[in-house]
Amino acid sequence: MPLDGSDVYQLAERLGLPALQRAAADAGAISVLQISVYQRRQLRHSVARASEYQTGEIDMLLAYEGIRLAQPIRLPIERERMEKLQEALLSARFGKLGDHPELSRDEPCIWLVQRAAGSHIHSVMIAPDKPLLPWSAIVNAIDAYLPEAIRQLPPRT
Repeated sequence: MPLDGSDVYQLAERLGLPALQRAAADAGAISVLQISVYQRRQLRHSVARASEYQTGEIDMLLAYEGIRLAQPIRLPIERERMEKLQEALLSARFGKLGDHPELSRDEPCIWLVQRAAGSHIHSVMIAPDKPLLPWSAIVNAIDAYLPEAIRQLPPRT
């Protein structure tokens, strides 16, 4: 059965994060990279949002389904790592890519990777378990340069 992606697209809102377009349009924001991880396994769904500001600061907000916090977890991100990730996305032609082919509801994991700047947003759905280029290059880059964004947490037992 094909995947329509609505659950993945609505995850950030369900976890209480402001709309991606609003985050990209915030005063001082240059760009925003958001990675939504939708798990079919016994793991928590999550959203990581890395924002770069005109001040040079880069931070990431992390929100996990089923974890109630007053605010999402906030982590600083080193510029060098973010630059390497951006280079890898550019090399993979992220801005021209469509979704990973033949995604279905049976995928054990789906990543929705979104980049936003100003009013422009580009989204790509990826099955990280399928080693198909160029999507696998994006998976490898996120794993190498922003592993906090895809950290998996099991539900509390």
